[in-house]
Amino acid sequence: MLDNFNSITPARLASFGLNVNSATDQALLSKTFASGLPQARGFQLPYASFPTGQTLEQALRPYPQFSSSLTPTWAPLGNSWYDALQMKATQRLWHGLSASVSFAWQKELALGATVQDGSGGSINDANNRQVNKDISSFSQPLVFVGGILRYSSGLPIQVPTANNALSSVLEQGTFVNRVPGQPLFLKDPNCHCIDPNADFVLNPAAWAQPAAGQFGTAAAYYNDYRWARRPDEQVSVGRIFRLREKMSFQVRAEFFNIFNRTFLNTPTSGNSQAIQVRNSAGVPTSGFGFISSGSVAAANRTGQLVGRIQW
Repeated sequence: MLDNFNSITPARLASFGLNVNSATDQALLSKTFASGLPQARGFQLPYASFPTGQTLEQALRPYPQFSSSLTPTWAPLGNSWYDALQMKATQRLWHGLSASVSFAWQKELALGATVQDGSGGSINDANNRQVNKDISSFSQPLVFVGGILRYSSGLPIQVPTANNALSSVLEQGTFVNRVPGQPLFLKDPNCHCIDPNADFVLNPAAWAQPAAGQFGTAAAYYNDYRWARRPDEQVSVGRIFRLREKMSFQVRAEFFNIFNRTFLNTPTSGNSQAIQVRNSAGVPTSGFGFISSGSVAAANRTGQLVGRIQW
């Protein structure tokens, strides 16, 4: 969300004499008025009917009567950028047969645009909007399409969410910090060597938790943090037979995922501190970098034969 009207900023806490970096103040924010601790620091209920079972943090919200975030819907607040080198070639051969290919080398950037339109993505800090400009969650830098063969870059994986209790202090989430020099993957997503029954693929050591109550420094997406490429290969061959004037017979064979490629599911990536668990047989069952082997992201190779008479 690019705007959260009911969140608390560090500046708002400072106006009440609280320091977001103070462990004592962070603990006080989680105390209820029923405990008497907020009153001992000079805080009063924001209005007479405010429940004493609510925390000081809730009382300091701009709209304490609402316990959830208040965000604008479909507000034109985000921005997006698209730059590309695009090429297309068409060759007309014989007897109506032609071939065409296209290639795009592109860069897609977003500043909350996909967050505002509800199509996905996330931002790190709603109070500091400009730091949220990063690659789009739909970014695919390289796309090659020929006929009905499509080869493209893998989609970005969102950076893990931090577990530093920022949401209990400022009512906002944030991302972890990226650790310089640490590989993001334990295995190359495109190596064709990953076995979901043996391997975790994401590196927990690549991410570090920000200090308590602090925003992380990572962007939501990185260009080198992508899952595997996803080729889409469909082949169709056919012929039209002229039976007589105004009557023809068409036969066509269509094949989908013709090379019978296996597409692994995107690994679990939301919490870098999620313990990587294996069962008694050593098979991964959950945790950061776990790939569910119960299903795949695309169907097995299929084909169909189509006949059509037209008159």
